Amino acid sequence: MKFLFFFMALLVGAFSLVKFLGPQQPLRGLTHIPEATQSALASRARPVVLFVPAVDMELQTAGWRDLSPQTRVTEAGNARLWFAMYGNGTGVLVTALAEATDPWLWLHGQHEPFPVLQAVQYAHGGQTLYETIMVLQPGQNPFAPAQAVCLAYRAKFVLQFRKMQAIVQYHEIVDAATAHDAAFTPQLLHAFRKRGRTACNVVFPDKVETMKEAMTALPPADAVFSRSALSRWAGEMLREKDM
Repeated sequence: MKFLFFFMALLVGAFSLVKFLGPQQPLRGLTHIPEATQSALASRARPVVLFVPAVDMELQTAGWRDLSPQTRVTEAGNARLWFAMYGNGTGVLVTALAEATDPWLWLHGQHEPFPVLQAVQYAHGGQTLYETIMVLQPGQNPFAPAQAVCLAYRAKFVLQFRKMQAIVQYHEIVDAATAHDAAFTPQLLHAFRKRGRTACNVVFPDKVETMKEAMTALPPADAVFSRSALSRWAGEMLREKDM
C-alpha cells in the first residue's frame, strides 16, 4: 500500500513538473519580434537567426517540407526546409532555413542551383553573406506560378559548419524582354538589388534569451509547393566524407 501511495505521488509530481515547465518551444518557427510588424521566421539554434521583413510585406503562407537535394553521387541528399512567404503587391519575399541531415552538407555559399547574373559576398552580422541576382525561368521558382519568369535577388548565409542555410529571396515576375535584357541593364539591376536588400533584414542576436516571444511550430507546407522544385531551389549537397 505504501509503495502504491509513493508511486501515485511520484506520478502527480512528474505531471506537475511537466505542466509547470510547459511544452518546449520549437527550434525553428514563427515568432513576433519588436523589429517586425508581422510574424517572422526565426531559429533558436546557434547561431540564432531572425528574419525581419519590411513593414509593407504581408505574410501569405508558411510551412516546412522534407527535401531530397541533388548531389554529385547517385544518392540524393536529405534536408528539411522551413519557410515563410510574404508579398507587397510588387514583389514576393521568401525567408527560409534549410537544414542538412547527417551525413550531408551544403555546398559552399557561392554555389547556386541556377545561372547567376551578378554575385558578391561581404560580411554581415558577423557572418559571410552571399548575394546573387538571377533570372529564374518557368518551373525554377517554387514560390511563383509555374509559367512565370522571375528576376530574383538572393541573400544567403551558410551556418553551423555548412549544416544550415539561411536564405532570403525577393523576386518580381517580369516579361521575357526584361529578363533577356537584365544582364545588360545595370540601372535595372541596381534598382532591383536595392528593393531586394530592403525587403528583409537578417539579424544574429548574441543570445537566445533576446527572443522573448514564444515561437510557433510551422505546419507541413501546402502541396502546391513542389518537393522536387524546393529541393532544387535550396541547392546542391555533398557528403561529409567527400569534402
